[in-house]
Amino acid sequence: MREHLDIHIKPLMDQHPGLGAVLETAGIGCTTCSLGTCRVRDILEIHDLGPEATRDLLTAMGRVIHGEAPFEVPDLPRRAPAARSAFCPPIRRMVEEHTYILRVIACFPALLKALAADFDAARPLADRVLDFVRTYADRYHHAKEEDHLFGLVEADADILKVMLQDHVDGRAHVRAVAEALDARDLATAGARLQAYGELLTGHIQREDTILYPWINRRLTDRQVGELFAACMKVDQAFGEAPSRMEAFVADLETALA
Repeated sequence: MREHLDIHIKPLMDQHPGLGAVLETAGIGCTTCSLGTCRVRDILEIHDLGPEATRDLLTAMGRVIHGEAPFEVPDLPRRAPAARSAFCPPIRRMVEEHTYILRVIACFPALLKALAADFDAARPLADRVLDFVRTYADRYHHAKEEDHLFGLVEADADILKVMLQDHVDGRAHVRAVAEALDARDLATAGARLQAYGELLTGHIQREDTILYPWINRRLTDRQVGELFAACMKVDQAFGEAPSRMEAFVADLETALA
């Protein structure tokens, strides 16, 4: 298996379809990834399975690739574990921000139902939801990631490419929703809003369970301090707007209950 460590996972899965099930069993969702350009060694590092689980996974992958033929399962060096076992404060705050975004996404079906029942009456609430998405989820939260957090790891890491592409795709969905609402095209607005919700839900799940833990493990104490200071500057620049928008989430849930 040593010769496969630097091969990108998607072409490897195309050549050996059974690998998808092996990875899924290990809790690694490469089959649904939009890019699939991570190398096998990158996947093992990012998911931090531990020595025994890593060896078991490589063994299972080797059986799919090599069949009955003999193969080597290499022992891989591991990065020294970070002293912290939980998210550092700035990343913990980003996880908290995710909860507000997910709560708004959970309101999408009720919002679309309200628009279908009385478009003109529900339109102001829809505009406030779009403002939340653009301001809180994108300019506030995603700015912390793109301008500060992601810069703490290698810029060419494939997992970052996937996350950044999600941001681009999400913005396109939001623009399409706004244009459809202006045209009173509720079918298109609903389809694009649903697509945005599905995209961000999966995106957040991957960040909370894969990307953030991986970055958190790699940070030095100095980097944590620098990230904390940078995020504080973002908070200061936005003033009270994030708090107002977090309060809006509860108002939205009440209005659509």
